[in-house]
Amino acid sequence: MRASPDAAILRRLRAAGDAFTPGSDLGDFTRIAVLQAAGYQIEHHPHLGYRLLRSPDRLIADDILSRLPECRWIRDVLVFQSTSSTNDLITNLARQGALPGVVAFAEEQTAGRGRLGRRWQSDPRLGLWFSLLLRPDMPLTLWPRLTLWIAYAVVKGIRICSHESNSRGLELMLKWPNDIYASGRKLAGILVESSPGQNAFATAGIGLNVNHPSFPPPLDATATSLRIQTGAPLDRNALAAAILASIDQSFSLIPGHFHEILAWASEADYLRGRWVRATAGATTHEGVAQGLDSEGALLIRTAAGAVVRVTSGEVTQFSAIGG
Repeated sequence: MRASPDAAILRRLRAAGDAFTPGSDLGDFTRIAVLQAAGYQIEHHPHLGYRLLRSPDRLIADDILSRLPECRWIRDVLVFQSTSSTNDLITNLARQGALPGVVAFAEEQTAGRGRLGRRWQSDPRLGLWFSLLLRPDMPLTLWPRLTLWIAYAVVKGIRICSHESNSRGLELMLKWPNDIYASGRKLAGILVESSPGQNAFATAGIGLNVNHPSFPPPLDATATSLRIQTGAPLDRNALAAAILASIDQSFSLIPGHFHEILAWASEADYLRGRWVRATAGATTHEGVAQGLDSEGALLIRTAAGAVVRVTSGEVTQFSAIGG
């Protein structure tokens, strides 16, 4: 994972908490002025050293890196003020030969997208809009597991960060195949795009609503944010680091311990027991969602009593049976 003097300084200052850190412990402490110019409030005492008081409310790569533990798989973090789509950006890097584990965040996406080409509204400085490059060293038959894995890792990261900010009781659900819900509204979406071939790779895009105080109609009826759910804004750099650490730590579950991800998905299943319609191309299945199978496919019991297996497509839920 890429290190930098600024990330090292921020790591040391945060580790000290409210205590001062001697300048001699900060390496190139002349970088303090650079950090202050970037918006960090750093107090200096001539005899005690330096103390971090406040961080700016914007995504900064060195800030995210300073909060990450030692990672085995996350290689580098990039932050862009604006881009058309972080998935497109990572895809271009992959085609140029970039190694896996590169992550790109954008404060704003001008052409963010979700599944089936739908536009994803990426409001500046309110959410986390990012993508990562994957080159999974596993059979292509296992690559469909990537979406559930990302959802699992994102939820775990949110829980860690929200717990640290004293925001408890947050119920996060999985709406198969790629949405995270809270209070019946969409909180996050995941888009994994695979490119098989000689230099196969996948691009995993995540859109997470974080500090939106509200949404305009008609989104207010279908979307939510962590701020709305918890009643308080979250530090987006800390949240980004928590999610990336979760991604890094859980990557090994995909080939050998996928049952752990499935256990979470089963417990968090938003669709189970609801009458749903699943459409993939010209094929439509309608019935009661029965949960997921061992590979994460959706099982639907039709009105005729047959159980069909759905591996992809668009799912619309209607209501809970008996509700």
